[in-house]
Amino acid sequence: MLFIEFPNLIIKNLDGNNASLRNITTDIPSVLIYFNSSCPICQSEAELIESKFRADTLTRFLWVSSESLEEVKKFAAHYSLDRLDTHRFYSDTLFRLANAFRLTGVPATFVYDAEGNLVDYTLGAVSVSDLNLSIQKAHDRSR
Repeated sequence: MLFIEFPNLIIKNLDGNNASLRNITTDIPSVLIYFNSSCPICQSEAELIESKFRADTLTRFLWVSSESLEEVKKFAAHYSLDRLDTHRFYSDTLFRLANAFRLTGVPATFVYDAEGNLVDYTLGAVSVSDLNLSIQKAHDRSR
């Protein structure tokens, strides 16, 4: 099941506090990335996203993993994504996101416009060019 609107799920931010995904995704387009730190595709995508979208201040990247807060923090730091204001990381050890979307693997990437409506998604590896096009569509729909 895919959410046409951004899902209203409660997960943990890196401080260990509850965070509502829907409340995080207002005002600018968002990319929701379900990942696992040991996934080679996720690692490759993190490197590419960090280099390609480092200067993008108009898109929010929300990284969600079913791993512990410590593992998520290590992943974010390793790829220097924790230094970017537009990248936020979350731990979902209760698999709420995976269950809601019926995800059986990683990575999974969902692009939402500024109003929280689904624009595009990819289950599995996503190329930077495809992600860039999806993000552009989200910005176009948000104007």
